[in-house]
Amino acid sequence: MGEFKEFIKSRVFFINLAIALVVLGLLFGGAGKFLSWYTNHGEFIVLPDLSKKSLTDVEGLLQEKGLKYVIIDSSYDEKLPPRTVINQIPYVGAHVKSGRNIYLYITSTVPPLVEIPLSVIDASFASAKIVLERQGFKIGGISKKTDICVDCVLEVRFKGKLMAPGDKLPVGSRLDLVIGKSVNEQE
Repeated sequence: MGEFKEFIKSRVFFINLAIALVVLGLLFGGAGKFLSWYTNHGEFIVLPDLSKKSLTDVEGLLQEKGLKYVIIDSSYDEKLPPRTVINQIPYVGAHVKSGRNIYLYITSTVPPLVEIPLSVIDASFASAKIVLERQGFKIGGISKKTDICVDCVLEVRFKGKLMAPGDKLPVGSRLDLVIGKSVNEQE
């Protein structure tokens, strides 16, 4: 134990300690400089708002800025043209590095298909209308036909063709309904 105490107090120990500290300082300082250069520390691109722009325009804009994109998902929106950006990650105004992937949600090119529900046949017009509109259909023409079930939906038609419950049509399709009327009712 006495030799160790003597060694710690010796000049050789302090020289070796100084060399080790200088080497560690150079190693960590060099690693920090290398990482700063390698990651382009302090250099960034402010991400623009890409929403409601076509995918073609967005592709060009991101390419100019040295960014890439990945489409995560698509959903149908009848108010926007197909292949239009709905949302983006990272958010608008985020600071990103060159070469970064920008994740996009876009509008789909084809509307999804939905089933004509069984519950609309023989249902009252008011309830059938609510059910169909919740499914994404639009109500088109209404015609009446004499039937025992007054104000009930007797038939669902799409472009003149009789549809059955379970048939699938694109969201937003306009359906014509045939409604029951009493014998005494005038058209």
